[in-house]
Amino acid sequence: NVDLEQIPAAVRSYTEFRGKRCTMPLLADTFALYYNKKLLADAGFAAPPKTMSELAEMTKKLTKRSADGKIDVAGFVPFLGTYQSVAEHFTPSYGAKWLKPDGNANFADDPAFTAMLNWQKSLVDWFGADNLTRFQAGLGDEWSAQHAFETGKIAMMVDGEWRTSFIKNNGNKVEYGTAPMPAADSRTDLYGAGAIGGNIIGVPKGAKHAEAGWKLVKFLSTDTAALVSFADALHNVPTTLAALKSPDLQLAKDPLFKPFLDVFAHPASSSLPATVDGGAYLTSFGEFADKWQKGKVPDLAAGLRQLAKENDAALKLGS
Repeated sequence: NVDLEQIPAAVRSYTEFRGKRCTMPLLADTFALYYNKKLLADAGFAAPPKTMSELAEMTKKLTKRSADGKIDVAGFVPFLGTYQSVAEHFTPSYGAKWLKPDGNANFADDPAFTAMLNWQKSLVDWFGADNLTRFQAGLGDEWSAQHAFETGKIAMMVDGEWRTSFIKNNGNKVEYGTAPMPAADSRTDLYGAGAIGGNIIGVPKGAKHAEAGWKLVKFLSTDTAALVSFADALHNVPTTLAALKSPDLQLAKDPLFKPFLDVFAHPASSSLPATVDGGAYLTSFGEFADKWQKGKVPDLAAGLRQLAKENDAALKLGS
């Protein structure tokens, strides 16, 4: 007696496998753009970017370098592996689909991956990969008050909803705004969408008190009041549309948090599909993307084809 339509499709996707429900979602993380209001205003910008070309243009104007070319302030860091700048937080802006319906990799056949990687590499080249490597090495810890966005070293970044709470707990040292991630110039219809991930809860196979366990799981994952209370306490996104729309949800009254709720409700937002090998495709893609951004992939199309081939072979072996 659970209305699964109350859970967005992207969230249903990462809690099931091959059409079989495995777990229930229990709060979610969504990702959006954070921007330093003062730095943008000083550079003449009245609003955050809405397209990837605007993001690149603004990044260049916001970036400050010392006389020797060292990056003092980065408008945006396109270097994958820097904080939450990872491939899966960019792909929703392009509408990229990680897997085909048969479960095989879609990297080589979906032009969205090529478009995303070319945009990213173009901006990396503008900075210089070596410059970004040095800049990255000097950044403060992601989970501390020395985070580079909070200290004014990064003007714009992609991050999860939890960062709003971190910034507040660290004393609100930065005046900032939040907005959806920019969309690809060819997919402006995707503006407002983003990446979704989150926590799961379920009853283990062979559980001694499976029926009682399910009652608890059902309550925690579907009861509106419980989800609202839990979300407000942890500063995460509630995982049903009813909880999202509840007048009791205090997070909805925070303009800095609202974009993350909107991302969750957007029909084009996406999550990472489950695979039998535990999502190994994401690890292999990340390793490939790191080589790409450092100039070690001479032919992107050929590289993606080989990556997909290796991924499919490994998936077949493990299934």
